Amino acid sequence: MSAICGIYYYDGRTIRTDVSESMMRELRNNHIDASAIWSAGQLFFGCHAQHITPESVTETLPYHDALAGLTITADAIIDNRAELFETISIEYSRRDSIPDSLLILEAYQKWGRDCPKYLVGDFAFAIWDENQRELFCAVDHTGSRTFYYYQSKDCFAFSTLLNPLFVMPEIIGNHNETWLADFLASPAVESNLDAELTIYKDIYLLTSGAMLTVSHNGLQKQVYWQAIPQKKLKLNSNHEYDEAFREVFGEAVRSCMRSIRPVGAMMSGGLDSTAMAAMMAQNLRTSGQRLQVFSSVPISGYRDYLPSSLVADETPYIEAVREHVGNIDVTYCSLEGKHSLSETDRLLAIMEQPYKTIENLFWIDGVAAAAQKKNIGVLLHGSAGNLTVSWGNMQGYLLHLLQEGQWWKLIRQIRDRSKRYKQPLRAVLKMITPLFPCPIQKMLYKKKVEEIYDISPINPEFYRRSHVGERLKKCGYDNKSIRRVNSLEMRINNLNAIYFSQMGVAFTKLGLQYGMIVRDPCRDKRVIEFCLSLPEDQFVHNGCERMIIRRAMEGLVPNIVLHNDIQRGKQSADLAQRLQSLWPAIVGEIGRIGSYAKERQYLNIDKIKKTLVKYNELKDDATMDFDFLMLMRSLIFSRYLKQDAGKSTVGKVKL
Repeated sequence: MSAICGIYYYDGRTIRTDVSESMMRELRNNHIDASAIWSAGQLFFGCHAQHITPESVTETLPYHDALAGLTITADAIIDNRAELFETISIEYSRRDSIPDSLLILEAYQKWGRDCPKYLVGDFAFAIWDENQRELFCAVDHTGSRTFYYYQSKDCFAFSTLLNPLFVMPEIIGNHNETWLADFLASPAVESNLDAELTIYKDIYLLTSGAMLTVSHNGLQKQVYWQAIPQKKLKLNSNHEYDEAFREVFGEAVRSCMRSIRPVGAMMSGGLDSTAMAAMMAQNLRTSGQRLQVFSSVPISGYRDYLPSSLVADETPYIEAVREHVGNIDVTYCSLEGKHSLSETDRLLAIMEQPYKTIENLFWIDGVAAAAQKKNIGVLLHGSAGNLTVSWGNMQGYLLHLLQEGQWWKLIRQIRDRSKRYKQPLRAVLKMITPLFPCPIQKMLYKKKVEEIYDISPINPEFYRRSHVGERLKKCGYDNKSIRRVNSLEMRINNLNAIYFSQMGVAFTKLGLQYGMIVRDPCRDKRVIEFCLSLPEDQFVHNGCERMIIRRAMEGLVPNIVLHNDIQRGKQSADLAQRLQSLWPAIVGEIGRIGSYAKERQYLNIDKIKKTLVKYNELKDDATMDFDFLMLMRSLIFSRYLKQDAGKSTVGKVKL
């Protein structure tokens, strides 16, 4: 994979050498195996490459094809190479050695601007078409790789990272207050409500499944793919559905494993990551290799406070998988001495923006560091599994049955599901409540809904001035109403550009930092479309959720995992316990929020100080408290503002 950048002056100006050199210099904070540039008058392409696949070792990027009049710089791994070889008619003698960037060029020559539709993988690229006098850029279907860009009336610039763009005299780097308001007001962990926006004015993110063309006529952008309902797959038996599932998911897993270095996996005790790891281990066994697995576990001395439905330490499930599969080595990452606030300056610098993933970013970073020590080139995870391969939502399915008028099936599912709980009547009430009309649900959930929205630390004046309330309602965040959505609608609503970009930004930047690519076969386009084509009763059946992956992985994953239908893992259940010894100092820092003018401009200082009063001591279960999470988000945001204010202007090229 690569970190790429480029500039196109469509007013005819020549690229200044000091600008291009400075832009490349800003990319060097990450591990690189090769570096090169291409420049031709008003155009500049750059690439810092990381060698991951066999073909990438001899790959030349940027690459200029004088005969075809095409130049490409790319950050790409293409997974459907065999399919493209046949469709494009690539000579057999070239197939083993042709790098992915040249395969993209071949696809562009065959399909033109439609070429991204035929590519499967993780990619972001830019192609200069000399004959058309235009620049063509695209990212993959789910935005796994970042592509930031800036456009003015006479200039277009792009980069994998934000900081390289600021060397350009044209780019000021003022904050985008719409992004800031979205970040602070939204109760979700996603950073913003519009996937295109970044934290800086005039810099945008090319979102999942999007492409753009730049010429002297301006910029044209188009979305070529998004998750939409698919034509329902009709097979004759569950066995046939299971076989189809294994084929599609298995191919996605195999595709992600193409690497010249060892491959690894982040694995919890859940269905999606264990199924992924088991398939990886099965593939490696044929060549006598072992799979390196990395799992986050609580600190030693952790005191459990969770309800029986949640589990903090998934070691028993992980060990069961290790013993059952055989060729798996597990590295347990307890990250003793570290916590969610211990390295925020470094993580903020990597992310280039504030973040709300306080519970898990620090341990994901720790897992990546552990994987780097074992020379992992590709690190797989299954974060999107809950929306694809291991999907199964009883409440959404019951609403689907209600809407379809399948009353007897609805009653049978409620009956079968309630039998799995110690308090069946309580379980029945929980299941049928989402079926009530929205006003009744609102009355029943009033306190819970209000608590969720109290997580926002935004300054009320900034809230009004930024009109973020209207954007929240437009995106479905409204504490005055409850929407009823069935199972399919839930998935479609969640498989959106905001979700994809959040994951893509985090894993692109962490991967570059540690010299690896972090990939998720669960967000493979083929997997998403297949899962959206399955009938709803393939996910929920006989009162059991996540059914197709349970059936399909029979024998490959141990029963203790397959039949676990009650307990779910709780990430960073030890978050508060890790902070307790430092809590007085943290309270002092939170208490000083507001001493900096920008903090007062954006944050609700009164709310923060009033909330802080209830935390003279930090209890073990504070991580379940919305007030505590609000304070943590405020602190991360405060630290970002101060770090950003202290940034050096060195690197900015003068006019």
